[in-house]
Amino acid sequence: MNLIAAHSSGIKTRVIMAIMIMGMLLNSCEKDKFNVPLNVGTIRFAANAYTIENNTVDPLTIVLPLSLPLEEEATVIISIDGQSTIAADEYTISPAIPAEGLTLKLPKGATEVSFQLSSLNNFEGEKTLVLKLGSALGGIAVANTNASSSINIKGNPIIIPEVKTSESGIAFGSVVTGTISTSKSYVLIGVKLTADVQVSATANFQVSLDDNTFSNTLTIPFAVANAAPITIHTRFNANTGVNQTITGSISHSSGTVPDATVTLTGIEYGVAAPGILIMKEDFSYGATAGNLTTLGSANWSAFSGAGVSPIKYVTPGLTLAGYVGSGVGGAAISENGSGSREDASRNFTAVNSGVIYTSHLINIASAPATAGGDFYLSWRDPAAAYFNRIYVKDVSGKLNIGVGKSSATTAFSATAYDFGTTYLLVSKYDFNTGVSSIYVLSGAPGLIEPPTADATTSTGSGPSSLVNIMFRQNTGVLKATTDGIRVATSWKEAVGL
Repeated sequence: MNLIAAHSSGIKTRVIMAIMIMGMLLNSCEKDKFNVPLNVGTIRFAANAYTIENNTVDPLTIVLPLSLPLEEEATVIISIDGQSTIAADEYTISPAIPAEGLTLKLPKGATEVSFQLSSLNNFEGEKTLVLKLGSALGGIAVANTNASSSINIKGNPIIIPEVKTSESGIAFGSVVTGTISTSKSYVLIGVKLTADVQVSATANFQVSLDDNTFSNTLTIPFAVANAAPITIHTRFNANTGVNQTITGSISHSSGTVPDATVTLTGIEYGVAAPGILIMKEDFSYGATAGNLTTLGSANWSAFSGAGVSPIKYVTPGLTLAGYVGSGVGGAAISENGSGSREDASRNFTAVNSGVIYTSHLINIASAPATAGGDFYLSWRDPAAAYFNRIYVKDVSGKLNIGVGKSSATTAFSATAYDFGTTYLLVSKYDFNTGVSSIYVLSGAPGLIEPPTADATTSTGSGPSSLVNIMFRQNTGVLKATTDGIRVATSWKEAVGL
């Protein structure tokens, strides 16, 4: 072989090898054209927390954005996490998510998927729905952030089961012994009760649903109590036979719900309790007028200003139909004026406990117009201190009558009386309560002590014992005629019935 032939053969070989390499490269590029890896995007919740306020009407839209548009169809699974506290019948979600999770097909080119969630507002308090991305297939993956979202859903305010009453207390006032008061009513309201309401009244009180049939107990079905307010009637049965204030209550219980209680009070009065007549003074000292401490010296003695402008004895005495001391003997007149004047007293058996009464007829001719007035009659203790002073004053031409426990402020009756008119006045002191009272009667007294005094006071010191009754004469204009005095330990004996 010559040199030329050999050279040509080498060039040919190199050309062939170059062509083969080019073919291999072209073939490789052709294959790579069908195996280029796709760009994989992610999916997530737009926010990891949402809130739905109570009574929100518009649904909440929950968006799950994709980081890249899908280059092919993909599948994503959304499920409800076990940390959720809301029940399935307390909200709606579209599309609905079954227990096993919701599988969604996302089309090529999709950039997001969304849900609509609404609260049914049929629960109390706050509840939570937790959604999570379970898995994703196709050209998509679950993002590392916001792979779950918690939706806080606010319901109605929490309502605690309760028994309520429209009144916390009822006072029946004074009721004559042996009778039943007029009924009073209140309203019972049940809130989310699950047990019947048991209504129970204590002794001396009764309850009713129809204001006709009364008893000590009632049962109200809880569904009835929850549905609408219930009117309950109650009354006071004054049947103890003792003059006293009676307290009680009506309880309303329903299962474990705290009880509701209505307190009750009633005053039973009119029991004509027996007592002792301690002293009676009808001023029967003859038909001739004169000085009380002279004609009645066996009973009355001066303790101040003896013989100076003495207390007068006059005839005839005062009258008031129906009073035991009316029209018997004469009467005594205490009259204020200038200078020192005689004061006189009459002793009686000491009283140091229970209740003491004094009844007497009065006829006031004149009284001072000062705010505090002046007193003409009083009890005294062994130390000669005055208690239950009977005061009078002139207010615009009308007579006001009051009582002072001691030297403290006087309590005057709200009623205006007439000068020159005879009244029966009963004063009372209760050693147990320290209360001084007066009753002013214009007609015959009853066997039953009135439930309410015309004036009362507990202000001031009280006596440890009372031993006599006295007339006082002072400077000023007060002029009082007194007759038919009775001192007793009961109303019945004091008024002579």
